[in-house]
Amino acid sequence: MPAPTHPAQAGTLPPDSSSSGPGYQTLTPQAALQLAAPSTWVASAWPVLVGGLAALALTAQASTRELTAVATNLPFGSLHQPVLSLRMAVLWMLMLICAVAAQSAANTLNDYKDFIVGTDTEENCVDTTDASIIYNHLEPRTARNLGLIFLGVALVAGVTAALMSTLWLLLLGGVGIVALLSYSYGPSPVSYLPLGEVVSGLAFGLLITSATFVALTRSWNWLLLLPCLQQVISIGLIMMTNNVCDIERDKEAGRKTLPVLLGRKRTLAVLAVGNLLALLTLGVFALVLGGLYCLPVIVACFFISRLLMRFSMMRFDAQDRPRAMQASTTLASVLAVTSCAVLLLYILWH
Repeated sequence: MPAPTHPAQAGTLPPDSSSSGPGYQTLTPQAALQLAAPSTWVASAWPVLVGGLAALALTAQASTRELTAVATNLPFGSLHQPVLSLRMAVLWMLMLICAVAAQSAANTLNDYKDFIVGTDTEENCVDTTDASIIYNHLEPRTARNLGLIFLGVALVAGVTAALMSTLWLLLLGGVGIVALLSYSYGPSPVSYLPLGEVVSGLAFGLLITSATFVALTRSWNWLLLLPCLQQVISIGLIMMTNNVCDIERDKEAGRKTLPVLLGRKRTLAVLAVGNLLALLTLGVFALVLGGLYCLPVIVACFFISRLLMRFSMMRFDAQDRPRAMQASTTLASVLAVTSCAVLLLYILWH
């Protein structure tokens, strides 16, 4: 693994600068946003939305404090419209803040780690938004501290939700913190290993979706595993798309990500199979939950997904990272929207 590379060594910053010294720039809102990487927030926001809608659809709890149903007479039957209580809405929002802040922390700390070990340099980071520390001339400790602030926000939101709902959320949150720190920080981050896609998929797709469901219902339903599995696959594939764009850079840095081990051609095949598996899982969930009336939604999703898969497979390299990531996150969003549509149909007609 190469020695840590600092922008000063590339002739842009003095080697002994501090955050208040010459060369380093003050952290701006734009730089902080680049470190948080909002383009990846779909991996945290969608699981919260899916988990919340699943809570409304799958729970049998319908007390006046939690959920009221307003029936409207329609020619084709009764339409049941769920109305959230203020408490449930607040819990839902707290889970969203917790999830997005946690992902922002993971993104920021991961960028900090990449900079410290020399994976990110001015020479190999052609995408300026993917190397905010370098191109915004930030003192590395500033990025680290920002990541810890994001983590603190996630902790406050998560603990507040646990106190309002159930202390089981503290256990789920503890698992999430361990996963986050092991993924982005420490002497040997999981993101540098072949397990990175699995850990990120489980942490966001399974843990966040389940935690949101538990927060809103204080219960569990095994049927939730189907939309969770779809989220796990989609989020893992977002991570894999990011890594396949960095194969050359990761090889030079000694990172053993899954695309590095598989190679570009086999990784693209895994991406194609994974997207089809996510769509199949979604189809099974729709049929189990709602029956044939959800079939048009799945058919529409299938054709949209095919178009996106063709687009996303045109090219995967560092120069084309923005387009590749946009295609990957859009495809994950299409599948998540379909999950939400299936859940909404179930809520409205049952």
